[in-house]
Amino acid sequence: MSHDAVPAYGLWSLVVINSLVFIIFAFSFAKPQSSRDWRSFGAFSGFLVALFAEMYGFPLTIYLLSGWLG
Repeated sequence: MSHDAVPAYGLWSLVVINSLVFIIFAFSFAKPQSSRDWRSFGAFSGFLVALFAEMYGFPLTIYLLSGWLG
């Protein structure tokens, strides 16, 4: 069994791509029209970006590097 040394963190392009796909998918169903709809859609979009950033990006990077940084 071969183990590649490819890290599973710091994948910022994956964060952007996944966020855009899910936000566009949600926008196709939601079609916000009023300011309240846009505010709710913005909160949902922010949640998605934070979710994918935590899964693939910065906090996981800090966690994995914390042992090395001491």
